[in-house]
Amino acid sequence: MNSTLSIDITTLQPYDLPALRELYLKVRQATFTWFDTSHYELSAFDTDTAGEFTLVARIDETAVGFVSAYEPDNFIHHLYVSNEYHGQGIGTMLLNVMLENLQSPVRLKCLQKNEAGVAFYERNGFIQKEKGVSLEGIFIVFEYL
Repeated sequence: MNSTLSIDITTLQPYDLPALRELYLKVRQATFTWFDTSHYELSAFDTDTAGEFTLVARIDETAVGFVSAYEPDNFIHHLYVSNEYHGQGIGTMLLNVMLENLQSPVRLKCLQKNEAGVAFYERNGFIQKEKGVSLEGIFIVFEYL
């Protein structure tokens, strides 16, 4: 991680929404290259994270990443970091803070084609438990004890 960055992680605030909508759209378009992402919309962030506990990573008050989870199931639903901040430890920080807020075991799904995501979760102690198929393709269910 870049030690010169001062990263704050807090709960989602209303003023984060415009930046997170943009981040969610851009990162999904850059990551899911095997999909036609032309129909993705800014409003998807609001719909896709509704009812979830969301943590935001900020650098100089600017949102640069987020993680959201459905707390009743201890299920991490989303983890995204702005493309320009990849590889600087922000995703790991978000994940670790979220894990502190959930009960074990924590589960999540990651598309098998998302090789960077699969490697990230394995590096961070998640274990592959099962595989399934959705409209988006083959996914892996990960678990963290």
